[in-house]
Amino acid sequence: MAKYTFDEHGDTFNYFLLTTLAIILIPTTYLTLFKTKAASGAKKVYCPCEPCQRKASRAVAPRKSSGKKSIAIFLGWIFFAFVAYQVYITPSPEVIRWNPFDVLGIADNATPKQIKSAYRGLSRVWHPDKVNSELREEADAKMAEINKAYETLTDDQTRENWEKYGHPDGSRNSMTMSIALPPWLVEAHNNFWVLSAYGIVCGLMLPYFIGKWWYRSGDYTKDKIRTKTMGTFFKQLKETTNPKEIVEILSLAEEFKEDIVTRPSDEASLETLGAAVNTALENRNGEKFEYTKKTTAPASLKVLTLLYAHTLGVPVEDKDLAQDQVDIASKTLHLIHGMIQLTTARQWLSVSLALMDMSQILVQGLYFNDSPLQQLPYINVDAVKAQKGKNQVKTIGQFMELDREDRLALLKNATADQIDQVATVAKQYPQLNVRKAFFKVAGDNIITPGSLCTFILKVSAVAPGDPVEEEEKSDKSAVDALFEGEVDSEEDEDGNVKPKKESKNEAPVVHSPYFPGDKKPFWWIVLGDHKNNRIVVTPNKVTDITSAKKTVRIQFQAPPRPGQYSFNLFIKSDSVLGSDIQQDLTLTVLDASQLPPEPEIDDEISEPDEDSIAGQMALLKEQGLAAAAIGGGGKQAAPAKGKAKAQETDSDSDSD
Repeated sequence: MAKYTFDEHGDTFNYFLLTTLAIILIPTTYLTLFKTKAASGAKKVYCPCEPCQRKASRAVAPRKSSGKKSIAIFLGWIFFAFVAYQVYITPSPEVIRWNPFDVLGIADNATPKQIKSAYRGLSRVWHPDKVNSELREEADAKMAEINKAYETLTDDQTRENWEKYGHPDGSRNSMTMSIALPPWLVEAHNNFWVLSAYGIVCGLMLPYFIGKWWYRSGDYTKDKIRTKTMGTFFKQLKETTNPKEIVEILSLAEEFKEDIVTRPSDEASLETLGAAVNTALENRNGEKFEYTKKTTAPASLKVLTLLYAHTLGVPVEDKDLAQDQVDIASKTLHLIHGMIQLTTARQWLSVSLALMDMSQILVQGLYFNDSPLQQLPYINVDAVKAQKGKNQVKTIGQFMELDREDRLALLKNATADQIDQVATVAKQYPQLNVRKAFFKVAGDNIITPGSLCTFILKVSAVAPGDPVEEEEKSDKSAVDALFEGEVDSEEDEDGNVKPKKESKNEAPVVHSPYFPGDKKPFWWIVLGDHKNNRIVVTPNKVTDITSAKKTVRIQFQAPPRPGQYSFNLFIKSDSVLGSDIQQDLTLTVLDASQLPPEPEIDDEISEPDEDSIAGQMALLKEQGLAAAAIGGGGKQAAPAKGKAKAQETDSDSDSD
């Protein structure tokens, strides 16, 4: 029999409290300390250049919210340590088993004579008639326990019950269990406060937080962008939107209005920063930093100023604004990807490509139409403009093809060590190489109208200046080799092409000294029609283009009519300038009549053996059909056939 009581001494309640604190504190602490490391998920490459070293050593003042969270976690661990100490110093409750030998004060191997002697001695001491009136109640209880112990050890049946079940009457020992709650929770004078706390938590706080979570979940898309923001983008984006208008539309996002704090001290700092941005624009190409009617709100003005400062490389001296710039840059990159979803759904090619370019300049901290060379340290606008003649260096790959003397000439004020440092950094910017790009329909040699067509792209990345690995020559064509499984595909029993499992080599973190945090790169694969400004196939994201060969397969429906169709292949990086690829492709769709004739399939079924069950059934069926053909039934056909068989037997015997 078990008895349930409340925790009088706090033994079990401390364990309950310790477990609850551990469940809350351990994951919260892990996410707080290791969130950045877990989020990057890519191989990080150490970079010796000065901008990366400044980025590593740059410390931006933390937000107050993160400080409060850290303090709360710290206090939680202090409370956890206090409860753990209470558990340590509190002795564990002992389970006491009733033992008649202990009650009589004798050894477990005592003889019957010793048992009887001990009983008599205790009876003389604790008999109620032998004690004072003050000790009579205690003596009654003690004597009852002594009598019970003596009976247990002298009666055979009672002793057997005690040895088997631990209790002389044959029932198991009663067990007491403590509920891990203190007794004051059920005490009558505390009912009002306990019920009030229960009502506040379950009746008010729980519905409030559940409702808040529910309504907030409706405010965001599946990509964690506010629905109001996506609505604004949907209205503002046009087929002819230019890059500067894209920046203005980005500044209208609800994320900036609600998440970016506007302080009274920002006005003076933003005015000074805006003047510096204007100076940088005038020195660059004579532009002027102007606001439009869309960007008159304080949050939009702040976003525009800080974004232009980021892309122009204008330093932000104010610590609060510097932290705001970090938040804005991170949010803007995420919002650009939301914009791309809208433009690709509308099949707008030029705006989608402009947004992809915007992602590149935001990650690299460059301005519109800046040279890819400016991604390298010690190369600025003046160094790019100083180049003259037809042999101007425009890409990082061309820079790596230069001799050391030519690199020194390009970077006039750089030392030899800095030149080597630039070459080391340049190796971190991958250059893509398209090995194969073609269209194919599985199982057919031609592409017919409306068929399920597969665009196959084989691409790899090499470091600038490294030789490009040549394709291995084969007697078969590239199409046949790829689809027959010699390269990286295989066919199933139905003839459908299935790619082999490729070893997944993650691309390292991209070199981005001016972007907050680490950036894991990816590439957009776009099939479009540049002449009609239309996207033919929805862009695909590829995250693992490395030195290993990467095969991308994109399926789409072929055009409904035969003819020659001109497409453009775009491979756009989201993080690096100058590594994009544009290539013209032609899709030839032929009429279905030009397909080769299908081979005849022998679907005849062999006749079953006459001795088998199937043969007997077939014979009966034939008899029935024969009888129906001559107008008779199956009953007439059977004797006729039997008669014929008998005649045949007779003729055989005559011949013998």
